[in-house]
Amino acid sequence: MKKNIFKLTTLCSFLLAGFIYRENNSIGKTYIDYSSDKVPYNFDGFKILQISDLHNKIFGKNQKKLIKKIIQETPDIIVITGDIYYSYTHKIKNSLIFLKQISRLYPVYFVTGNHEQRDKNWEKHSKIIKSFGIKIIDNKMEKIRKKNDFIQIYGLKDPSFYEKKTRYIIFEQKLKHIKKYIDEDKLAILLSHRPEKFGIYVENEVDLVFSGHAHGGQIRLFGQGLLTPGEGFFPKYTGGMYIKNNTSMILSRGLGRTICTVRLFNRPDIVVTTLHTKNE
Repeated sequence: MKKNIFKLTTLCSFLLAGFIYRENNSIGKTYIDYSSDKVPYNFDGFKILQISDLHNKIFGKNQKKLIKKIIQETPDIIVITGDIYYSYTHKIKNSLIFLKQISRLYPVYFVTGNHEQRDKNWEKHSKIIKSFGIKIIDNKMEKIRKKNDFIQIYGLKDPSFYEKKTRYIIFEQKLKHIKKYIDEDKLAILLSHRPEKFGIYVENEVDLVFSGHAHGGQIRLFGQGLLTPGEGFFPKYTGGMYIKNNTSMILSRGLGRTICTVRLFNRPDIVVTTLHTKNE
């Protein structure tokens, strides 16, 4: 009897270990379709792949597994919504390996997260990232052109870079300032690390936001995340697409982890969004 209990306990332990390993290392994909009359005809079918919250995590030698997953999707651009750095170990090497490789294959747009703010060598690391040809668009706007059409992409620097008392006031001021230069007849995509500020994006009539930071709630039960850095327990925004008025927010569940040591029912996530022209 004792032997059988031992065997059963051992088997359950192996199964649990295998499940936890898969939950933290097997990359899943989320597919989203976004339709708008602001999407130009030449951008119908345009594919955006989002990476968020890598936190220096390794997916195979030289990030081979992650790169393979991305190549399978043949994206037109890559957007990275912050936290490639892992401030708890002060490491970024694995993320830089990933960025260098992916920048050779696709145009890449990047905004900072709160972990970049904690990087004492961020100025040096940001120069390395820019040397790969990656565009860091903190508080900047770029146009993406295709034939005679264009869409706009702009980003917000993470508010943790500002003084604590006024950081969210400055954060919104930066958003309002950039929007002055936006062509409202064309799609404008915002990259911002903070999903909990969805209300600000709605108030400022942002078309489409890509965000991260929430890690899917780290542990998901019945499709609901348990805990996020920005909202605490039982958060409102953990992953997927959120729509209010004319603003849509696409929230990645991210690839790495920080709050908890494991992810459960919440595999590492890359998001693939396809734009569609919506005929009036």
